[in-house]
Amino acid sequence: MERSIPEKIQRVIGPLPGQREARAFSTFALIGGLVACGLSLYYGFRGETFMGRPMGSDFVQFYAAGKLLNQHQPAVIYDIPAFTKLQHEVLNEMAPTQMLVFGYPPVVSELFRPFALLPYRWAYCAWLLFSLTLYASSLWLLFRTFLREGYRRTAFMLALSAPMYTLETWIGGQLSVLGFSAVVLFLCCFEKRWPLLAGLALGLATYKPSLVAIPAAVMILGGCWRMLAGLSVSSALMILGSIATAGVDGLWLWIMRLRVFSAYAISNEPILRRTKYMDLNSFFTVLLGASSVERGIATLATSAAFLILAWHWWRSRHRESHEVRRYLWAATLSWTMLINIYVPVYDTIVLVPAAALVACSLAGADKRQQAGLQVWLIILWLVPWLTQSWADYLRLQILTVVLAGFGYWALQLARAGSAFQVSVQREDALQDAA
Repeated sequence: MERSIPEKIQRVIGPLPGQREARAFSTFALIGGLVACGLSLYYGFRGETFMGRPMGSDFVQFYAAGKLLNQHQPAVIYDIPAFTKLQHEVLNEMAPTQMLVFGYPPVVSELFRPFALLPYRWAYCAWLLFSLTLYASSLWLLFRTFLREGYRRTAFMLALSAPMYTLETWIGGQLSVLGFSAVVLFLCCFEKRWPLLAGLALGLATYKPSLVAIPAAVMILGGCWRMLAGLSVSSALMILGSIATAGVDGLWLWIMRLRVFSAYAISNEPILRRTKYMDLNSFFTVLLGASSVERGIATLATSAAFLILAWHWWRSRHRESHEVRRYLWAATLSWTMLINIYVPVYDTIVLVPAAALVACSLAGADKRQQAGLQVWLIILWLVPWLTQSWADYLRLQILTVVLAGFGYWALQLARAGSAFQVSVQREDALQDAA
């Protein structure tokens, strides 16, 4: 009998790590993250950089946007020279050549108005607390919905210690925790069979259109019309909120900013630090160098990935079980990171909900499938610690490969579940005929 891949791996390296080992690894990682955060705060309050990065990193752009709203100057948010000048006034440690361009809709800056009432350094501390609370509560809701009680503590520790959250999102002062929470709410409503509310929840992530574009497309392909209606409503509310914040002109300036970012993403100019991005376009740029050939290969690979995903969703219309839909959403979340024009590493925290979906459906599976899930969970936790150095020195973004592999595995599980469902239906039909 041919051995499965997990069995071959266990034969080489021995028994796979269990929950006890996972909690130990995550504890060490959490300690390391807390130490790094503490050092960042220590040097930041002294007006110095830590590892070449100023205190808060990307948070300064959100603080500046909130400050401008408090000063009743929303239009300045998209005025690059004036906005950059304010950032350097707020955070003197920023390098003179450093510039953070605000690429979010005007309504996002409303969230940071209370933070901007504080001095910058204390505002960053408040954001650290807010981000951690929101992420932890979202994890609690996610694992309470999808995992059995005996696995929740381990899953919580692994997700909390993952570097795409602790290092990139939390210490980096990034906003992706909002998108993560929107995805968690979406999946919890999906699990409870509340499609309209699920779409409304996912629409909270419209502040970053790249997070909802692919899910919206598969809703159409899969006939998820009530879900799509909810997404449309909350997206419209996001637009109306932006108009209320900065007027029609402010909304238009944001749309123009998105066009500029898109142009940067597909250009051959070394504007973006490609090794920090996970999409296929960046993957092939890092691997092959920016050229027309690389762009052609990236376009073909992206198109192929979308067509594969689209075909599975089209086949699922009106006849797939809820379990199969879980696999499809797990694959969609994973491949959303690949198919988009540009996806920074901190957005990959949505892999946590994707893994939870698969774990939920495999809860009663055989040992081979359980071992496969265990191998994937190990890979998904370990690879983010290595992917940056591999991309910088070996020109290979291995997290992109892992995203592709995990999404494909979820699609294979969906196909197997669909085939099983068809066989059961045939057996029931034969029994009824007899």
